[in-house]
Amino acid sequence: MYTRKLRACSIQVLVALTAVCLLPALPIPAGVFQGWEVKGQDRPIELDTLPVLGSRVSAELPLRTRAVQILDRAALDDLPARNVADALQWAVGVELGERSPAQSDLSIRGAGFEQVLVLVNGVRMTDPQTGHFNLNLTVPLDRVERIEILRGPASALYGGDAVGGVVNVVTSETPSWSASLEGGSFGTISGRADGGSEFADGLRLQGGGEWTRSDGHREGTDYEIRQGGVELRAPFAGGRLSAEAGGARRAFGAQDFYAPIPAFETSDSGTLSVGWRPAPEARVRVEPRVSWRTHDDDFIFFRDDPSRGRNEHRSTQWSAEVVTRIQPASRVSLAGGGEVGLDELESTNLGDRDEARGALFVEGVYAGSGALTMGTGIRLDSHETWGSVLSPSASASYELTPSVRVQASAGRAFRGATWTERYYADPHHEAQPDLEPERSTSAEAGLEWSLRPGVEGRVTGFRRVSRDLIDWARPAGSIDDEVLWESRNVNRARFRGLEVEGSVTPREGTGVSLAGSFLSLTSDSDAAEGLESKTALRPLADRLVLEVRQRIPAGAGVSIRAVQGRRIGDATFRQVDMRVTLPFMNGTLHLDGVNLGDSSHPDIGGQPVAGRSFYLGYRMRGAR
Repeated sequence: MYTRKLRACSIQVLVALTAVCLLPALPIPAGVFQGWEVKGQDRPIELDTLPVLGSRVSAELPLRTRAVQILDRAALDDLPARNVADALQWAVGVELGERSPAQSDLSIRGAGFEQVLVLVNGVRMTDPQTGHFNLNLTVPLDRVERIEILRGPASALYGGDAVGGVVNVVTSETPSWSASLEGGSFGTISGRADGGSEFADGLRLQGGGEWTRSDGHREGTDYEIRQGGVELRAPFAGGRLSAEAGGARRAFGAQDFYAPIPAFETSDSGTLSVGWRPAPEARVRVEPRVSWRTHDDDFIFFRDDPSRGRNEHRSTQWSAEVVTRIQPASRVSLAGGGEVGLDELESTNLGDRDEARGALFVEGVYAGSGALTMGTGIRLDSHETWGSVLSPSASASYELTPSVRVQASAGRAFRGATWTERYYADPHHEAQPDLEPERSTSAEAGLEWSLRPGVEGRVTGFRRVSRDLIDWARPAGSIDDEVLWESRNVNRARFRGLEVEGSVTPREGTGVSLAGSFLSLTSDSDAAEGLESKTALRPLADRLVLEVRQRIPAGAGVSIRAVQGRRIGDATFRQVDMRVTLPFMNGTLHLDGVNLGDSSHPDIGGQPVAGRSFYLGYRMRGAR
């Protein structure tokens, strides 16, 4: 049955994609489907000709109607970050549940790590086994052009898991090169290299890799990371063919990560995607893409005695989608299409499983001649195990003045239970196989302003109601080893939040920004009374982030970031990080100070975070 299903799915996908790839491109006047100029952290940047995050039609729509933040290359260079996860922890409304640089959970607007969707160049990276693997990417930070963060629901575009928000990591397409070496606290050392070139007939090739090792910030948290990838862009059939491949290995001590045991874990990731886009002047843009992702995880319960307990998992995702974009009127753009996929699992603990899925979607955008912009979309997802879900969405913005804009959006989102939540069992956990999908309804409204060049701000309020919320829970006050954590559906939980952002940039290289996110949670489920939540009902309640950037003579600069936060049920914590940069021998030296106040607040697993640490690095980079 397994083999027949895979073969049937593959044949159907190949036939459909071959057909659409052979469709001729139809000319229309220039200017249709062109990119939009939008603001990043410090300066305007240009998104892809066809956007990836927040809309399949218009790059302008989500930036006008939704809470979107873009960490561009300049912003990333100012951060004391060594990987994508490090960079994300400074985004508005985002919480990074870091256990070590080798393993981090991601939360947006109080949504758990299973409720956030992660993409790389628009390709799904979220793992069907568990959200703990969502940031096990194959992309070194030096290869990242920007990170796009959409806060709020997006199931109408991307299907399951896009409840709290979506993160899209976009790699550079511009041939360039860079090399760096860094070392610092806890015996950490890393090396990175990235390079690319443009050949005859428009062929572009870009690739790079990274190696990092560390003794870890406490006993049993040592790690080694190897990752890299290659991208090819080439003219083909009147359009552009894109092919990307990547691989990564993470081997790390996982002592007390998920349970009080001296565990060790090895995770291998592999990705491959191939897509095609017609020429920009095509009237009907039919875009096929196929993708594949595999993730192997070997979890040893007792590092010095693997025979006492070991879980081995391999998950594989096959996906194919076709998107068609048209512009039937001068101010109306439409996109529609479908996707099919197959998720597979081979596991010593969860069993061998395979589940098929599919979806149909459509989106429309109206860009008025005046101050009004509107968009709407709807998606029907069908899953072999838990059935069908319909996810609608709508958004709009209106310019009160050229410098002040109001925005609003609403939508439904969902996620199905992961294989871990349905089938996992160990001495501390017991999963329930008949969990229902989570369903959430969200609405938000905001005000955005730009009083004068360099002075910008935004305030956004949101509300999310989640039904059948999936969580691990046990009776409050339980003692480890006596009562198991059980996966369950909590009947209802209400999240209310406020996000405030403001920045002042009086001149190039100098700026101050302040961002705050505040969250309240109410669970009115009778079933939840008297229960202790492990993940979903313990979000970060309050968070304030202050950033100061200053360029100093001789091209040097300093960037300081301070955060104050409080998780529901925990005490307030504070952390200050800093990066100092200095031009040196055709490159740049940087000194990072992390957790300068030596805070020892608990991480997502209840263990003390890494203490004060310092890292010194040198980077050479060619022009992008």
